[in-house]
Amino acid sequence: MSPFFNLKDAVVEALTTLGGSGTASEVREYIKSKYGKDWKDIGKIMDDLCQESESSFFLPEDKVLTKIGQDKYSLKETGVPELPEANVESSKAAVPSFGIERTVFSFRGAEEILQRKGQLSTILQAASLTDLSSTDEHDKIQHFLHKNMWDVEVSLFPVAAYKLDAFKEKTAIEIERSLIDAVHRSLFRCLLAYAKKQLDVLVFIVPTYKEPKFEQVKRDLQEFKEIIPYPVYLIGVAPAQLS
Repeated sequence: MSPFFNLKDAVVEALTTLGGSGTASEVREYIKSKYGKDWKDIGKIMDDLCQESESSFFLPEDKVLTKIGQDKYSLKETGVPELPEANVESSKAAVPSFGIERTVFSFRGAEEILQRKGQLSTILQAASLTDLSSTDEHDKIQHFLHKNMWDVEVSLFPVAAYKLDAFKEKTAIEIERSLIDAVHRSLFRCLLAYAKKQLDVLVFIVPTYKEPKFEQVKRDLQEFKEIIPYPVYLIGVAPAQLS
């Protein structure tokens, strides 16, 4: 398995190596030379990681930079706490900054796999951005994941039009906000990806308060467990006041 890559952590690592501050070009070159990833829009990403940014999709605790000049950034002096990770099945965690409550269910050890990969925190942060009440909020999650070096609209299937919302290092993410049939289609399509060893774990982000409801998806995973061979991590989201 290739080493886990998190864009925010790589930016922090680059600036630390540069003595605590540096330009976007210097950070881009560092990431390219060490990780082989050429993130051309790194300046925009670093702007979004600045504490003064008002339009960023990053959570407040992830804004670890300060802009100190034209195209130049430094690390914040104060420590930044990490977002708590849910670590038990069907647990709930409120996120005051966004007023979202998460409920999670781990099927076939999915949570442990995501933890080992170093992906769980980023996935939970993405799910905490929205209650999935509109199509735009689906796009908001994809945009956040893309900024964190996830590929979006990826097809692993013979029919190229069948796409996953996000994909990285054999972890697939599907964001479903309207039909449980769409969840079933994703489960079916991923059977082939898993059989071809292209998939380790599938993540669903769904509402808890409307179709495809979290409890319905959880029920189907349990009822059809004999024919679902791969791990699935289910995240339900809702506005905190509905809980």
